[in-house]
Amino acid sequence: MQGFDFALFRLINASATVPPWSLRFAEFCSDLLPALLTLAIGVCALFSRRWRYALFTVLLSVLAAWIVVSLIRMVAPIPRPAYYGLGIQWVPQGVRPGFPSMHAAGTFAAAFALWCLPSRVPMLAALVVATLVAWSRVYLGLHFPSDIVAATMLGALVAIVVERGASRPMSQAASVALVARRRSARLRLRRAASLNTD
Repeated sequence: MQGFDFALFRLINASATVPPWSLRFAEFCSDLLPALLTLAIGVCALFSRRWRYALFTVLLSVLAAWIVVSLIRMVAPIPRPAYYGLGIQWVPQGVRPGFPSMHAAGTFAAAFALWCLPSRVPMLAALVVATLVAWSRVYLGLHFPSDIVAATMLGALVAIVVERGASRPMSQAASVALVARRRSARLRLRRAASLNTD
């Protein structure tokens, strides 16, 4: 399995002969696309309650993915390709563990968190963004393909658990509290109106 992972890495990793624009594009995907995805979700949240719910779920999912990846790296510090002298590492990362990819886990968690929206188009667009981020991490020599596969599965799992286990219950509790407040306000208005008529 490791041999297949190494071979696939060599196939995707940018060689010394690639055009410079491809490296710049990969760096853009790696560094800026995750932030732009979050910004786009935040802008949509300004105009829709469902998007606010999605933004909350995205932020919780990304935080949870970050925590889980950090724990995995502490328990099983699997090295990056540079440790084995494989390929070219176009962006310095040092000797930090690379399994699973933090960038890919966070971006896929954000993308899969959008499944809570009624339309699947935003989630599919976000998955395209997450795929570009994942590709860029291997292209730049920072991760093995297995780091990306693990991060993708982790992102999906985290997004589902967060939405079902945190976002949905918190949203339902907030709705119940809002309904109770409205009832209480209506009762106060009725009492005030009845006192005024007496």
